[in-house]
Amino acid sequence: MQDRYAGDVGDFGKFGLLRTLCELNAPQLKLGIVWYLVPDESHNEDGKHTRYLNGSPQFRNCDPELYDGLRELLLDDCGKVVSDRQRVTTVEGSCIFRSGTTFFTDPLRYQNGTPAKERLHIRTEWLTRALRATAEADVVFVDPDNGIECQSVSRTAGTGPKYIFWDEIEAFTARGQTVVIYHHLNRVCSSSEQLRRLRQQFNDRMPRNFTILDVVFKRGTRRAYFIAASAKHRDALTHRLSHMLTTPWGSHFIRPV
Repeated sequence: MQDRYAGDVGDFGKFGLLRTLCELNAPQLKLGIVWYLVPDESHNEDGKHTRYLNGSPQFRNCDPELYDGLRELLLDDCGKVVSDRQRVTTVEGSCIFRSGTTFFTDPLRYQNGTPAKERLHIRTEWLTRALRATAEADVVFVDPDNGIECQSVSRTAGTGPKYIFWDEIEAFTARGQTVVIYHHLNRVCSSSEQLRRLRQQFNDRMPRNFTILDVVFKRGTRRAYFIAASAKHRDALTHRLSHMLTTPWGSHFIRPV
């Protein structure tokens, strides 16, 4: 996650999914968010996909409270996005997520020239703090900038903080928590093949009593969300996700086959 993405169309889908899974139905599930916050980049136009906030019923009908809340957070009196408001701390201080949601905002970054051994220590300590911050959550959402680890990038590489690694996901599921994982679909192979491979890895790596659900947000860049649902949350989350796709959200999300 980068601050410059806060409130863009990808975040609208992300927040809508989390609200549907955890907050808009009874019983509510306590949510913890680990941002995997990395420094803002400027080599592309990502984060500027905010035109959806210009009064579009196609988006507002999905979750009017969320839509209006993001407009109030990000837009000035002339309806233009105030870039200084595009920060995760702005989201945290709003009413988008209910009281009791826990956030872990510590940035994950390495200084240039930091030895690999020290980078590994930085990352280990960062994860320890993230686990501590979300210890009481029922559902933990992890938001790495690029998604799940790939073979070409190690956890101590310069771009390592942009990925979540399997053992980090397993650190949450080992506590019995449901984990929702963001993954940015890339161009290495087709989306369907990427999803198939990742689904298989989840099935191989997650505890046997966990159920794997996935959904893709198709507005802007395609983003996949994998839900590793614990046995105690499985039925509720399966129903909520299925029902979500029968609402106006169904024009923005798809369930892969």
